Amino acid sequence: MSRAPKQDEVLDVIEALLKAQLHAVEALRCQREGQSKAALEAADPGPGSKRLSQTDMAIKVLLTAGGPLHILEVVSRIQAAFGVQVSRDSLVSAIVKKVARDQEFLKTGKNTYGLRGRDEQP
Repeated sequence: MSRAPKQDEVLDVIEALLKAQLHAVEALRCQREGQSKAALEAADPGPGSKRLSQTDMAIKVLLTAGGPLHILEVVSRIQAAFGVQVSRDSLVSAIVKKVARDQEFLKTGKNTYGLRGRDEQP
C-alpha cells in the first residue's frame, strides 16, 4: 500500500510538467499571433494565479468605460482588451443572475448594464 502515495506524487509531477508545457505552447502561439501578455493571462494565468471570470472581465470593461454599456459593446471590449471570445448569452446569464442578487451589476436599459453604486439613478 505504500506504492499509492509515491505513484500519486509521480502523477502530480507529470501533471505539473504537462501544464507548464501547455502554457509555454500557448505563450508561443499568442506571441506569434501578436496577442498581449494580458490576453494570455486572462485566458490562462498559469499556476498559482486566479483566472478572470467573464463577469470579472465585464467589470473591468465597465470600469474603464466610465458608464453603462450595451452587452454587445461589453463583449466587443472584452475581446479587444483580453483577447478572449466570450459568449454573449452566457455573459448575459451571469450578469442577470448578479443583477437579481443585487451584486455588482444593475440593468440601466434594454440589454444595457452598469455597475451598482456608480451607475444607479438617484
